[in-house]
Amino acid sequence: MEIIDYIIVTIYLLFIIILGFFLQRKASTGIESYFMGNRNLPWWVLGASGMASNTDLAGTMVLTSLVYALGTKGFFIEIRGGVVLIMAFLMTFMGKWNRRAQVMTIAEWMELRFGKNREGNIARIISAVANIIFAVGTMSYFAVGGGKFLGGFLGIDDRVAGILLILLALIYTAVSGFYGVVLTDVFQGILIFVGILYICFITFKTVSLPETFAISIPGTEQLQEWSLREWSSIIPPIKIDLPGDYSIFNLFGGVMLFYVFK
Repeated sequence: MEIIDYIIVTIYLLFIIILGFFLQRKASTGIESYFMGNRNLPWWVLGASGMASNTDLAGTMVLTSLVYALGTKGFFIEIRGGVVLIMAFLMTFMGKWNRRAQVMTIAEWMELRFGKNREGNIARIISAVANIIFAVGTMSYFAVGGGKFLGGFLGIDDRVAGILLILLALIYTAVSGFYGVVLTDVFQGILIFVGILYICFITFKTVSLPETFAISIPGTEQLQEWSLREWSSIIPPIKIDLPGDYSIFNLFGGVMLFYVFK
């Protein structure tokens, strides 16, 4: 890295922290303001925040490796196995219900849904345990993936980089609450979108592929031969022949048809 790269990263991190402290007064007016943003944030702000929150470094690396190894079929795999389908389901069937419930936590939601009796208590306990496990797994996933990227970028140990990311997120989240999370996500979403456009422009301008080529499958020592037409096809075939652990995607086209006709 050059000095200018370190300067850009430092300015970005300082801006995120300063923005968190700037929003502290707005978030400290009440518990609903801190946790829910007073329920008056615009829909497009929440949407941009959701996009940025789900565009993580680890997931980006996984998706990139799938597209590299499988072509456009790798992107379809993420649509099926990522958060896209569940988010569409939540928007269609749960969005209005969640909004009208006027609850703040999952525990309150379980009480509203199942009542204050024994069944409601069991539902709250199960949801608490499940969400703790999910949160630990998710934070570990983000910390490891982000640490690998930032560590390689800054030339420091992956674990140190992961701890730095956690501390940064902890500072602006604890100080500014939901306002800080959402508005920093919007800022990061703008950076992500600009970066995507820039990388796509550079890629289409400088990279050209031959009609046939071989790709080293990530995580294996095997080569997969592709034709450019097959690798770049936006229509997934009914069956593909992939080696090793990637064989779970061999019937991917059939699975896609199942989703369509279901």
